[in-house]
Amino acid sequence: MTVIIAVLGLILLIVIHEMGHMLTAKALGVRVTEFGVGFGPALFKKQFGKTIYSFRIILLGGFAKMAGMNDDATGPDTYTSKPAWRRALIIFAGPLANILAAVVILAGIFMFSGQVTGVKNEVKAVEPGTLAAESGVKSGDKLVSVDGKEFSSWKGFKNAIAGKKPGDEVTVGLQRNGETKEISGALSANPDQPKQALVGVQPVVEREYYGFFAAIGKAVSECVRFTGAIATGVAQLVTGQLDFYDNVTGPVGIASVGGTAVQAGFFPLLLALISLNLALMNLLPILPLDGGHLFFIAAEKVIGRPVSAETMGKVAAFGLALVLMLFVFALYADVSKLVTGQSFLPQ
Repeated sequence: MTVIIAVLGLILLIVIHEMGHMLTAKALGVRVTEFGVGFGPALFKKQFGKTIYSFRIILLGGFAKMAGMNDDATGPDTYTSKPAWRRALIIFAGPLANILAAVVILAGIFMFSGQVTGVKNEVKAVEPGTLAAESGVKSGDKLVSVDGKEFSSWKGFKNAIAGKKPGDEVTVGLQRNGETKEISGALSANPDQPKQALVGVQPVVEREYYGFFAAIGKAVSECVRFTGAIATGVAQLVTGQLDFYDNVTGPVGIASVGGTAVQAGFFPLLLALISLNLALMNLLPILPLDGGHLFFIAAEKVIGRPVSAETMGKVAAFGLALVLMLFVFALYADVSKLVTGQSFLPQ
């Protein structure tokens, strides 16, 4: 179920992207003949006004088909009849929609979930079947020592437990209502990582909440920071500083990580990052990506005439082959990691 939620989230980002193209095209007088979610045979088709809306069987993308863009349609409501600046706005609207979606999602996180500013060495909850549960640890207890080693932070507690193994005997010091007490027993194993030892406590997390305008400002600044990190990552992949296999994730990996994110409660953050990634990747100057169309619109202004359809066709064929090659490689990496049990996330 969590993977289904993750896939639906990804489809939503694609719909947002294509809606950016469609709504801007219609606002600027371009007829959109079809708005489709997915590729391949249509499962559903319905026409409203001049636009056919379709839902197709392969949910790996979407499209907003504009009159005159990839056909021989002519007339004042076609894409090719519009001046360069209007065409550029229509193309840029897709990535912009994803950037705005990332800002909205992050702003919502800062307003309603808050930003984590710290973790206290205070117990918020106890996990059943663990040393903490069996020893009567309660919410509000403060962790102060492990095997006589004192600490005053959650980091200190984590460091004290780090070298322990499941089954090891430990003594944990607690403060409750101003009094100090100790519990002793064997450490449990983490169900997700059997070699990791657990006391079985969840800490109190400190959060800072933002008002509407402050949240928007914080979201924009975080998008700028993430953009820099993504650009650096892409540059390191191109120059070979990062390994493609370990650092590239395809649709299977994204769905898997998305499912985990849904369970862990940080899916909105992951969705914002994917939306920003989608925008930036689409702005690469490669046809058939949006950045490739923007590049040729700029070239048209420089040389004073549209680039020939033959030239654009050759460049588009090369770009499509490159995109498909990257997709196949990412899919291969996903399946390989799935078989070997390697994490989809870079280590």
